[in-house]
Amino acid sequence: MNKITPGSQGLNFDKGIESITYTRDQADMSLPERSLSAPPDSEIRAQLSLLLERQTLDDAISSSLRPTMVDRDLLVPVKFGQALTGALDRIKNAAAQRADGGEGSEEQLRVLNRASRLLADEVSLRELVTMYRSALYQG
Repeated sequence: MNKITPGSQGLNFDKGIESITYTRDQADMSLPERSLSAPPDSEIRAQLSLLLERQTLDDAISSSLRPTMVDRDLLVPVKFGQALTGALDRIKNAAAQRADGGEGSEEQLRVLNRASRLLADEVSLRELVTMYRSALYQG
């Protein structure tokens, strides 16, 4: 009987598997970006606990006090930022129209100006947090 030694048949075992390629399914199977994925609608509970547990007073109060979401996309940070800047632009335009046209009282103009300042501060603070976060990620 012939004895087979490593390397005698032209087989080299110094490399492992480098990659595996599947050609059947070419669809993109990647997960959505973290900033674009919507949060879950409610907390996840085990199916067995759903079957065996009865609703308590705490559960009833929690479900009755939960706010109704008109637009769930606002829970995504990117969409919320866009809505915030859109609201800031609309408030600034309303304040400019009140100042130019003279329509409305001085108090309404003061309230609109204060709201635009507060929203501008909020937007700038959010941009600062984003900048610091990206600086921390870069190292």
